[in-house]
Amino acid sequence: MKNHLYILTLVLLVVSCQETQKETRNTPSYAIEKAKEETAKNPHQDTDSQNAVYKALKKKTPLTDDQLFAVLPEHINSKKPLNEYALQSSPQLASGMYGATNSPYNFFIQDGVGSSAVVRNFFDSLKFKNQGPEGTEYIFEEHDGYKTIVFLQPQIKRNYIRFIYNNRFQITLEGPDAAAALWSYIDFENLKKLNQYN
Repeated sequence: MKNHLYILTLVLLVVSCQETQKETRNTPSYAIEKAKEETAKNPHQDTDSQNAVYKALKKKTPLTDDQLFAVLPEHINSKKPLNEYALQSSPQLASGMYGATNSPYNFFIQDGVGSSAVVRNFFDSLKFKNQGPEGTEYIFEEHDGYKTIVFLQPQIKRNYIRFIYNNRFQITLEGPDAAAALWSYIDFENLKKLNQYN
């Protein structure tokens, strides 16, 4: 008889614990904790801080063509723009071609605000670590605290380095030199002109 009473008490205890767990699972705090666990397990999911950046970018107004144009460097690796038409700007993009026509340096700055997905696409590329065609190589690394994407094309002697400045502007420099050299040509003093637009 004591055994039956003991077993009955044990069964009732187990059933009541399961009901308490079911009630706990239906609370909002449990759902939030579960979502955080899923984010931690899935490296491809956006973090809360990334989502906050993307939302803030959608609310901002893009720079004008003149504002972007003013940030183009005067020279890259002591090379001047090819000619007066080598520096151009269009909505949310400014570009410049420097040096010689047979092996120029190309500089691009893109404003990632509004409906532009420039910043999101950059960080998605970092997460998924895309691979290029045979004979090319992507390198995902950090330079001076900036996460960068390097694309090497040794067969045609063209490489680029790309990064996001101020969580808003995508900067790309393409040229014939190695990634470390390209990085050294980035004029961060000139890029500080963009700081007023945060």
